[in-house]
Amino acid sequence: MISEQIGESFTFHLRNIALLSFENDADYTDIISPFSRIYLITAGSGYLITGNRKIVLEAGNLYLVPAFISCSYHFGKGLCHYYIHFSIDQPNGLSAFSIYSVNYSASSSDLDQSLFSRILEINPDLQLPHHHPKIYQNKLWMNKKVTYSSVSQHIETIGILKQLFSRFLKPDQDHAINSILKYNIQPILLYIQDNLGQDISVDQLAEIACFSKDHFSRIFKNIIGLAPCEYIIRKRIEKAQFLLLATDLTQEQIIDKTNFKSDSYFCRIFKKYTSFTPARYRKQRG
Repeated sequence: MISEQIGESFTFHLRNIALLSFENDADYTDIISPFSRIYLITAGSGYLITGNRKIVLEAGNLYLVPAFISCSYHFGKGLCHYYIHFSIDQPNGLSAFSIYSVNYSASSSDLDQSLFSRILEINPDLQLPHHHPKIYQNKLWMNKKVTYSSVSQHIETIGILKQLFSRFLKPDQDHAINSILKYNIQPILLYIQDNLGQDISVDQLAEIACFSKDHFSRIFKNIIGLAPCEYIIRKRIEKAQFLLLATDLTQEQIIDKTNFKSDSYFCRIFKKYTSFTPARYRKQRG
């Protein structure tokens, strides 16, 4: 099936995993990371704040925080949780979080709890070096790959990671995925991703898709949920977010790589989409 082909094309990478408990209240404000996170709360309570949404952390539940989302945490005294940090390679310009509709919390089953226990058992030394994100994110952790001792350990680890991620996927994913392939949108997304440092016009994209400009714009918005120009801006912002967090490129270099026309325009658009200035956003990594 087409949905299976798309699912298999995403490559998952485990970054960190541990079981952690808090002896006192802990608060972390405006944390932004270029990896995604899954939590299983085993005891205690707390909450997450993303944008205007407050998500209460309850024992027995799973929680997902996608990469590049600003999130504030409150972990109450006595809270205990498993945490998994992971990344997903996104082929052909596709983002797992833009293709799939996800829930950000789910009730855990006995199987889920067994999976967390097992993935930690076979990856026992991947805990973070420090609990505070603004300290551990100051390291060059993005370039550090997990080294597996055997093929079986790697296959089992990634299999468990995919299974846990699947718990957050909403049903009925096939319609959107089939539409992307039916209307030849996948090459468009790849073209956009590969040319964020260049001028990209809707006329160019329509020509690649073999549609008129107006027809292409309607189809694209219906499938992706954004007009082509809006989608391009969001992708430029996402690339800028990654470069700010994971590299030491100057702001001028990042503007060049994302094709924003001026420093003032870049700062204004970046703040519009992230609520941070680029300089403050970069500070969130430590």
